[in-house]
Amino acid sequence: MASADLADKLICSICLKIYKDPIRLICGHNFCRECVDDVLDTLERSEAYSCPECTVEFQERLVLPKIQPLNEDNEIFCTDCTWSPLPAVISCLNCEASLCANHLRVHGKSEEHVFTKLNFTCSSPKKTFRSEDVASLCVTCSPSEEHQSHQVEPLTEASDKKTGKLRGVLEKLTKNRQTTEERVEDLRKYLRGAQENASGVTERVVALFRDTRRKLDGLENKILKDISNQEAQSRASVCDLIHELEIKIDKLSRDIQDMEELCTMTEPLPVLQRWESAKNDIGDIEDVLSHDWSDLDVGLISVTLHTALSDIVTSVKRAFYVQQTQDIVLNVNTASNDIHISGDLKSASGSEFMQNRPKLPERFQYNQVLSTGNFSSGRHFLEVGTGHTGNWRLGLASPEIARKGYHALIGHSNKSWGLCRYLNQYFVIHDRKVIPVPHKPSSQRLGIFLDYEAGRIGFYELCDPIRHLYTYVATFNEALHVIIGVYTGWVRIRS
Repeated sequence: MASADLADKLICSICLKIYKDPIRLICGHNFCRECVDDVLDTLERSEAYSCPECTVEFQERLVLPKIQPLNEDNEIFCTDCTWSPLPAVISCLNCEASLCANHLRVHGKSEEHVFTKLNFTCSSPKKTFRSEDVASLCVTCSPSEEHQSHQVEPLTEASDKKTGKLRGVLEKLTKNRQTTEERVEDLRKYLRGAQENASGVTERVVALFRDTRRKLDGLENKILKDISNQEAQSRASVCDLIHELEIKIDKLSRDIQDMEELCTMTEPLPVLQRWESAKNDIGDIEDVLSHDWSDLDVGLISVTLHTALSDIVTSVKRAFYVQQTQDIVLNVNTASNDIHISGDLKSASGSEFMQNRPKLPERFQYNQVLSTGNFSSGRHFLEVGTGHTGNWRLGLASPEIARKGYHALIGHSNKSWGLCRYLNQYFVIHDRKVIPVPHKPSSQRLGIFLDYEAGRIGFYELCDPIRHLYTYVATFNEALHVIIGVYTGWVRIRS
């Protein structure tokens, strides 16, 4: 049975017969010389050689020392014998060689070799590591001529070095995973917070609209009731007047009949006597015809509606803490000489002519102007209007913004936050960082929303529907002024 197992290991994997003139490739697999030559001849056309069994590639065609097959008496010959091979008596587990008695004495001088009964499989852990092509060699093969140019080191040392590097990589991967997990947890917290915030705002908006609808319904009922009451009063007044006139009509009909009879009389005295009473009846009729009646008081309804709606709008603004914005006007003392300011201090436009304003330390060198009022707390909404075309910048700025040089321009320092329109394209700019806005200008009405405590400045196009352009997030430590820069066109503060 042992001989049968050994014979199985001496079968060529190409021809499936016992090795005939065997050779060993660099990868350690054995074949018949003729079989492997045929395979390598075929591969020679592609100039790439590989083992037929494990497909390891070789840079050139290699033929290693022979491995002697079983002879007629089932003997295995020594793999190290060059001339007249002698029968092998033992196998080395390190170098996977079968040795005769003479070569056994040479190998036996090294403690690195482990010998067993005839076998072709090396299972000894005492090997070296060849780093060039990541291969392991036994201690006898490693100093051979074939491997003299290779960098080799003990297998355990090479493994320890790689293990050390792997531990470093593992540590980095662990840190990256921890960082990623923390990031995921932060995002999950953000989602939970955003959901809670959205739920809170939703509840407030629903309550606001419910309360607003209740107030509007109440206002509608009141206005309709007032209209109905006024209409009833007018109806009653007119009906009374109609009744009074109908009575007069009856009296007039009788008077007409009397007059017709009087006109047919020939006696003068009765005619003169009746004339005085007829004249008095005509005056009474004129008084009735000139009588005024009550009409629907549209003015009272309009005043009531306007006042009530104003109160509702104020309560809506108060519900979301939008403060009543003070009357914002432009500060001419900060306006540059190449920008024109309107008489009501609400509009700024580019000017081809120098304004020759007096030199003041707060005056801008370039086409810009600040507002007089400022915002130091709360929520505020400001509406501005612009022309169909033009190049301009607008936004909010600290009073500490520079007045001269490059840093004085809107968005060119950390003292101002601006929206810019240039060549029919929007940009936002802060601290010299320019971000294009994907929306093309489509409205002449723009809104600026400031939430001072939350540190937010939002820009919007007031079209239908309202379009969000960009929101800055920052921390404000100073009061903020409206700032406008106009090169062509105009910008006007509406509220």
